[in-house]
Order: sequence, then structure tokens, then C-alpha cells
Amino acid sequence: MKKTSFLAILLAALVLAAGVVTKDSELVKSYVPVLLEQLQAMDTAVPKEMPPKAEAKTQEAVKTADDILAVTALDIGQGDSILVQMQGKNILIDSGDRSEAARLLTKLEENHVEQIDMLIATHPHADHIGGMKAVLNRFPVKQVYDSGQNYKTKMYNDFRLQIEKEQIPFEVLRGGQEVPVNEMVKLKVLSPQALYKGTPSDTNNNSLVLRLEYNDFAMLLTGDIQAEVERDLLQTAPAALQVQVLKVAHHGSKTSSINEFLAAVKPKIAVISSGEGNKYKHPSPEVVQRLYNLQADVFNTALCGDIIIKSNGRTCDITVEKFYDEQQAQAALDGGIENA
Repeated sequence: MKKTSFLAILLAALVLAAGVVTKDSELVKSYVPVLLEQLQAMDTAVPKEMPPKAEAKTQEAVKTADDILAVTALDIGQGDSILVQMQGKNILIDSGDRSEAARLLTKLEENHVEQIDMLIATHPHADHIGGMKAVLNRFPVKQVYDSGQNYKTKMYNDFRLQIEKEQIPFEVLRGGQEVPVNEMVKLKVLSPQALYKGTPSDTNNNSLVLRLEYNDFAMLLTGDIQAEVERDLLQTAPAALQVQVLKVAHHGSKTSSINEFLAAVKPKIAVISSGEGNKYKHPSPEVVQRLYNLQADVFNTALCGDIIIKSNGRTCDITVEKFYDEQQAQAALDGGIENA
């Protein structure tokens, strides 16, 4: 017997008993059919919240596995780490700072990562490769791509030695190459064509610049390049710059994102990866204002947490891990003078 049926009988009995006690049984009896009807309705009612939510999640999971490209700018403090996923394939571009390695691993597991098909280090600064050791220790990695700089730090040396020890295929990328992802998704390398020397920051300027394409959707991933490379890209790859989504260079630093470059990119969405309250005061209010002037929607991991972009190859939508109000956004911009 269903629980509500039992309650109906019990309630009807109590009502009838009440009628006997009050000597108004005819009046009380008249309410019994009404009560039974209400209880029966309760028995067959569909919950209003949980099933629709569960169904939506199931449909989204299937959809993502089939034809949705998902790009997540992971909130791992003052550093970069971007996860690209489609059809069960995982591409991790940079790994943030070593102090955030545990947080990075948790986020990868939350995104159902079991192996890394491609691990890409845009350049060897600690806030981009600090989590590489943890990633290599936790997940099988099938291929590593690198900018191939001669960078003499223990962290970068250990990273290269671990790749060699585990015999993971390793390749240095240069502008003009294309990394095979699948039949629908392309990852094109725009820079560097040759390593820069004598710039204000060669290590940053030799960052891999990547254009991610899925049919009509495109995203530009700029590492930590500065104004010198942006000017060069305007000359060497002007047709490849215009995209819907821009990963803003160098955490939104004023060393990058010159007006001419942003005007050529024309992003509808700008993603900035920076840490809350970071000592560099990233992102620069000037850079954010330039993006606003272009009518771009600006998202910062320091405010939004993880930033997830999903595309079906035609359009894209964006969701964030947490919401913020305009007062918080303005406070972040008013945090002080930026240190490059």
C-alpha cells in the first residue's frame, strides 16, 4: 500500500471519529471525499525541481560528449591553466603556479579528466608550469608541446627531465604549425616563428600563441606575449586574429593588449586569468577599459572563478563558477597601480 493511501484511510477515520464525538457526523462526512481527492492528487504529483534539473544535466553531458567544444579557464590563482575538452579528449594548456597544484588536480578531476591527451606549456615561467609535475604524476600524458626556450630554472629543468624519463612524446612548436586535435577542431600556432631575442621580456614574448578553431567558432590564446609580439602578429597573421573569444595576454597586464591588436581581434568575450588581490595588481584598469570600449564582455577568474565557454561550432555561450556585482568589479579595478 502506498504511503499516501494509508494516510488517506487514517485521516478519514479520524475525521469520522471526530464527527461522532461532535455529533455532527453528516457535516464531517461531507469533507471526506474532498480530503481523499486532495490526498490522491498528492500521491500522483510530480516533484517540481529535481527531475528537470537531473534531466538537463544528463542531456548536457551527452551533448558535450558529442559535438560541444568546452574551454574552461580554471581559477587557480595568479597563473594560467586552460582545459580544452571535446569527445573525451583533454588538452591542458599551462598548469598555474606550484602553490595551486592541489587545487588544479581537484578541478581536473571535477571535469572528469582521466588522462591528458595534450599537455602544452606556453612558456616556462613558474605561474604557467608550476603544476606540471603534479599533473604528470597524477595523469597519463600522451603528448607534450613546448615553446622550446633555453630557460635555466630547476622547475623547468625538472619538467623536461620528467618528460624524458617517462618517455612522453615531446615537440617544440613554431608559428605556422597546426596541432591535430580531431576532424573538427584545429589548434593553429601563430607565434613564435623564431625565438625572440632582446625584447623587454623574451620569455614572455616567446609564449606560444594559439588559435583554437571549431567550424565558425575561434578563440585566441596568447600566453604572456607583450606589445612587441602583438605588433608583429598584426603583420604576420592579421587574418587569424579576429575571434569570438580572447584569452587576454599576460593576465591583463598593461605590458600587453595594445589598442591596435585588440581592434584587430574584435573579441566578443575577453577572459582574464588572475589571482584575487595579486601583488601585480592584474588586470590593469586601462586594459579592461580598452576591452569595454570594444563592447567586449570581460570575465576575470579572480571574480568569476572558473570560466566555461561552450561552442557548437556556430555560436558559444559562457557560464561562470560564481557571480559578482558591479561594486566588486569596480573595487577590483580600483585596487591600486599595476606593477608590470
